Amino acid sequence: MIDKVISSKHNAPDRLCTIKVSVDCIDDYDFANHLVNASEQGVLVQCLVDWRKMTMTNSHNYARLKRAKIELIGVVCSPDHPLIEVEPDMHTKFIIFNDEDCILGSFNITFERWWANWESGMTFHSKGVCRLLDNIFQSQRGGVIQRYGIDPFSHFNLLYTFGRHTMQSGENYLPHHAILAEINRAKYSIKISLFLIGELLGNYNDSVICALINAKNRGVYVHILFNGHLARQGKIGVERSMEDELNRPLLPVIERLRNSGVNVGLVYGQDDHPVPYSPIHSKYCIIDDYIVIDGSFNWYNTSVFSHDLVVIAANHEVAKPYLHEFEQIQQLFRVY
Repeated sequence: MIDKVISSKHNAPDRLCTIKVSVDCIDDYDFANHLVNASEQGVLVQCLVDWRKMTMTNSHNYARLKRAKIELIGVVCSPDHPLIEVEPDMHTKFIIFNDEDCILGSFNITFERWWANWESGMTFHSKGVCRLLDNIFQSQRGGVIQRYGIDPFSHFNLLYTFGRHTMQSGENYLPHHAILAEINRAKYSIKISLFLIGELLGNYNDSVICALINAKNRGVYVHILFNGHLARQGKIGVERSMEDELNRPLLPVIERLRNSGVNVGLVYGQDDHPVPYSPIHSKYCIIDDYIVIDGSFNWYNTSVFSHDLVVIAANHEVAKPYLHEFEQIQQLFRVY
């Protein structure tokens, strides 16, 4: 896609060609090289990252982008609220190529990890979706957050945590509202692959954990695959045997799900490592085999206060690759 933008600039030198990157972390040598090359070819390149990643990592890649005079802005997102479990951040993950192509999902731009991590995401060839993402991009740069109305039952919605999208009633409809609403409307099945989950609350203290348990109790098949290493209590990222790893107690919310009869799988890689490793970094849900929820939004309260987004797409063809990957995870990895 970067090469496509460069080609567009070569074919129409007077056209304003742009690449707009809004990703938590873009600390990757090859990606930085491509952005620098695009900038040198006359493409306007703008990057937004979380301020901590840019200022505290001492990364040569960020320095190279700055030296190339590419706009690189560290976005501060540090609200304070009693529901916040970990520090919020600028956590959106999308790239806009010119005004008609874009990609979004769960990924950071750290390609050396992509061989090991299982991410999720969507690509669009759509000026409309690009316009919606550009609204997010410009508001993160300090621009006006445009208000627009949405229909929760539409076949497509793109929602972000600091958005001003409202229903016909005038009430805000934000990512956590959509997640809870779609779970509560599920009729047959809910299949989820998640990096992490917490006691995500709605406007009326309704919890995503309770919503999933209630769905199971009304006859909906609920199956959740978690990053096994993060699903347990205690320190993460330290060396221990798999036997010790599997003896770590589960997080209380995951224990509640399992004790309530929800089908919970804890995913680990195929091979043992000194530090137990799970590849799951995705954040998607498939409801009734045709509604897909995907994006950068982790299912805990901190995400409500971070910069995050989700897409809700109601389409059987869109759901098919997600359903395929959900089955692939269970076939290719160890699930406990």
